[in-house]
Amino acid sequence: MRPIRGTTIARTAAVAALALVLAACSHGATASSGSGGPTGGGSAALTIGTQQVKGIGTVLDTAEGLTLYHNTQETGGKIVCTGSCASAWPPVLVSGSLPAVPSGVSGSFGTVVRPDGSKQLTFDGQPLYTYAGDSGPGQANGQGLEGVWYAVTTSGTPGTSGGGAGSGSGGSGGGYGRY
Repeated sequence: MRPIRGTTIARTAAVAALALVLAACSHGATASSGSGGPTGGGSAALTIGTQQVKGIGTVLDTAEGLTLYHNTQETGGKIVCTGSCASAWPPVLVSGSLPAVPSGVSGSFGTVVRPDGSKQLTFDGQPLYTYAGDSGPGQANGQGLEGVWYAVTTSGTPGTSGGGAGSGSGGSGGGYGRY
């Protein structure tokens, strides 16, 4: 009986370790309020919320309050942020149903297939990302970076270098809010 008991314990430990790995991979994806996690996954419905960010306006965010961004170089379903870029800018992945559009926001969610075969959440056709440089609610440290990364605003108005919702911090050529 001891070999069976040892095998059972080893299997139980292996299953527990696998569960931890899977949980880490789906960080935040199964949030029940606010929004889905920055990298998605999981099978529960993904939800997206909104929050005010000083100097930008109302933006879409995750359940953890992380600002959602888009890359202005990604148009027509073309994904350019892969590899190390996707480490700094984790894509919002979807494996279940699409989230509901937050109250008071016009637009629609969809998906685009990434080069690795995963499905990435889009808003009005723009693939959505979080930024590794944001650590909590109300931050938009990625705003205007590299002249292509901008927070997804709910105003629907493209920003300008002089200000307005979706504007690039420091006037880096202006950003785009939600189209």
